[in-house]
Amino acid sequence: MTYKENNNTSIIWRSEYNINNFKIDTEHQKLFSIAREAMNVSKLQSDLDIKSKLKEIISRLFNYINLHFSNEEKYMQDISYPEIDNHRFLHKNMLNMLTSLVSKLNTMQLKEIEISLYNFIEEYFIRHIVLEDKKIQLWNTNLQDLKKNFGWKNIYSVNNPNIDDEHKKLFDIAQEAFIEVEPDLKPAKIKEILTKLYNYMKKHFKHEEEYMSEINYPDIQEHKKLHNEIINTINNFVRQLPTLDEDKFEKELARIIDIALVHHIIQEDRKIILWEKTNPNKK
Repeated sequence: MTYKENNNTSIIWRSEYNINNFKIDTEHQKLFSIAREAMNVSKLQSDLDIKSKLKEIISRLFNYINLHFSNEEKYMQDISYPEIDNHRFLHKNMLNMLTSLVSKLNTMQLKEIEISLYNFIEEYFIRHIVLEDKKIQLWNTNLQDLKKNFGWKNIYSVNNPNIDDEHKKLFDIAQEAFIEVEPDLKPAKIKEILTKLYNYMKKHFKHEEEYMSEINYPDIQEHKKLHNEIINTINNFVRQLPTLDEDKFEKELARIIDIALVHHIIQEDRKIILWEKTNPNKK
């Protein structure tokens, strides 16, 4: 989606982005606030004013992201988060990207700055919070709390009845995995539920892709790639099943659903509905 189509609607803090650490969540909200400020700069009168303001905001964003990453890495260290090295690497890459953007600001046209900044915020900054930072929360949450909070929530709605109904069904199927059964029945139950989830997910993705095609959604190919990634994630999970104990299986399943499915609904499926609403004549 282009910067102009989406700049005022996607950079919104949502409660489902919380990782249940007050300091980190507050810093995330501050980052969203700075990002939204940047997306609204185009309301100024002159291109010169816009470019000058964008430079100031990008520098502020860079400094605050640097501070936030330092605090987040300390938090991961405090809780002995096992994927801290990989998370640090992602932080370093994001800072390098923003450093590169800052270094080119004086030679870039206004439109280039707007598009580059939007792409960074949408594709890296928000995605990082929803995907990678949520992993920290899930790792630091005990299994009983995960089970208690797992399931469809109205905040996941994309305001399309057919798509919402299928999303709810996916959560219902996944939730069956957490129903207690006799230990000797557990392996068969797990296999049955994962097969059911896999098959229904493929069916849902097929319907969603047909819908995107009907409305001429411009990012359909990128969206299809995300569908394939989710299917591959489930396939890899199934292959690991023989080596996982019960607690690890249930926690990993919750992680896959929360990150792969919830993130996909919040970030990607909402883009489809938004595009359709803002481009009614392009069907």
